[in-house]
Amino acid sequence: MKSYGICPASCGEFVQGILDNEEYLSSYAIDMFSIVSLEEKKENIKLGPNKSRKAIEKVFEKFNIPLQESKNISLKIKSDIPIGKGMASSTADIGATIKATLSLINKELDDEEISLMASNIEPTDSILLYKNSIFNPLNGRVKKYLSTLDNANVIILEPEEILKTSKIRKNPNYFERKLENKETINKCFDLLEKGLREKNLSLIGQACTLSSLANENIHRKPYLEEIIEISNNMGAYGVNIAHSGTVVGILMDNQMDHERVIRQLKESELSSYY
Repeated sequence: MKSYGICPASCGEFVQGILDNEEYLSSYAIDMFSIVSLEEKKENIKLGPNKSRKAIEKVFEKFNIPLQESKNISLKIKSDIPIGKGMASSTADIGATIKATLSLINKELDDEEISLMASNIEPTDSILLYKNSIFNPLNGRVKKYLSTLDNANVIILEPEEILKTSKIRKNPNYFERKLENKETINKCFDLLEKGLREKNLSLIGQACTLSSLANENIHRKPYLEEIIEISNNMGAYGVNIAHSGTVVGILMDNQMDHERVIRQLKESELSSYY
């Protein structure tokens, strides 16, 4: 018997930072995916990434199924999501595994329950929720649901550099640096909420760009100011980043000539890095 689960990637976050002395983020999903397939075997076959194996065990524990019964489940992951770039590759693998496991045992959990389960394995992104939200990546809880966005594209700038989220979080000054940005991040979340509610990409872009610049005191993105300048000159709406990763996104609507923007990026010095 086989079962399947699927989960999208993100291009970093719209906004990430401190609200009410807790860390929150708002990720957005893109059309890149992790697809997990599970199959029951006759022999013990404990294969696959540790985090995804742990996701299977979490589901079994939730429904009081003996963990021994998970040992003979084969796990295969097919993903086109770059690893170590801040595109939620781990969250997508874990989320898709949870969904595949639920299908295998014929059980259901809602999006919030899946997010809570994933956050017990590692800090997670809000992409496991169908709606945009202000989301705590450490405990998997939703502070507030936001409106959806369905009329946007993103140009993703991906460097060779790889950065593990855990490395960022282990910095002893991580939380203090986040606190320095608190006032700006509050404004960013307000702009984002209003922009999503009004389907206003300009406001969303402002929120993203401000959050990107604020995060420079935590992890600098090479050529960020040049990318923002090109975004502005080309009529795009703003620039977002992976706050604990390395990718950068330029937000556009469905009608914009993205090839024209890409040509401009390729002609600039930053193309040597991204």
